[in-house]
Amino acid sequence: MKTVDKMEVLHSQSAEYILQGETGKFLKLIPDTFLIKGKEKDGVFNQGYAIRHINRRDIILIDVVEEETKAAVKKLIDEGYQIKGLLITCDGILDNAYADLKTISKDANNAPIYAHPRNNFKDDFKTKDIMTQANDLKHFGIKVIDLPGNGGASVLVYSEINGGMLFPGDDAVGSSYDSDLNTFKRPEMKRENDDFGLAESWSAFEDEFSYFFPRKGKPAFNVEEGQQVDILNDLSRAK
Repeated sequence: MKTVDKMEVLHSQSAEYILQGETGKFLKLIPDTFLIKGKEKDGVFNQGYAIRHINRRDIILIDVVEEETKAAVKKLIDEGYQIKGLLITCDGILDNAYADLKTISKDANNAPIYAHPRNNFKDDFKTKDIMTQANDLKHFGIKVIDLPGNGGASVLVYSEINGGMLFPGDDAVGSSYDSDLNTFKRPEMKRENDDFGLAESWSAFEDEFSYFFPRKGKPAFNVEEGQQVDILNDLSRAK
């Protein structure tokens, strides 16, 4: 069995490692959890994620729909992975999708696509209700929390793997990669009521987590209890 060097693990949990990583290639951050860099604009890039099951065969994708990531998904299939689901956290994810949902599913070896039932997709592809059918993915320790969204609907994806991992999509923005900070804030919302609802949702969040993986900005690694409180306070603070 290959021994994993401790320094190698620590190095992978850094902003520098992600910045230096190749766009469109899955980067291993922590055991069985990967980040993939997508479209970049003005120095800010979108981040999708993958969680691999301990059986090293099944895998789920989170917000991986961009042209830049298409070849990496094909490589997963060629290597024998079974993509058990592609999770979409909010409407805005599809603004950068390379094709319609039917095509994206087909390219992922006909993987089911999970999304919020209130999403305003201009697409007649039949998605699975992520709020109720995420139970299909229970062997990934998945829990889905309903959020107000930015003019629509969105979800927070939580996995109990690795001591708890949070994937907030666009509902939390991390610090810039050129910043010394490692904090999170709510995105600018189109409606005041949505912003208030999102703040309330973050205030009510109670599950413990060790990792925080946003769609934009630096992730947080090895989050301790005090830091978790700070993150949730920042995300629920009145503007």
